[in-house]
Amino acid sequence: MLSDREKMVLHFCCSMTIAKITGLPNHKEVVEKMVQDIRKNRCRSLSEDDVIKLLDEVNEEMSGGRNMFKYLIDETVGHNEKQFGEDLR
Repeated sequence: MLSDREKMVLHFCCSMTIAKITGLPNHKEVVEKMVQDIRKNRCRSLSEDDVIKLLDEVNEEMSGGRNMFKYLIDETVGHNEKQFGEDLR
């Protein structure tokens, strides 16, 4: 069973992904409302301050992880280019 913190991370990441890939207008406001509803309905043990701190940590990790993913993607694409002899980007 997931903890309330884990549930919040899961639902936040899914909400952000869906909002961005669908081009949802005003996605920040919509996601904020969704986070409030998620906390009230799925993560009752978390206070508003808990959620703010948690999502700040998630955003910090996502920013730091961006460089790692860029490196991994470049390595994978570069490896596949060598393997298949073409530019796959």
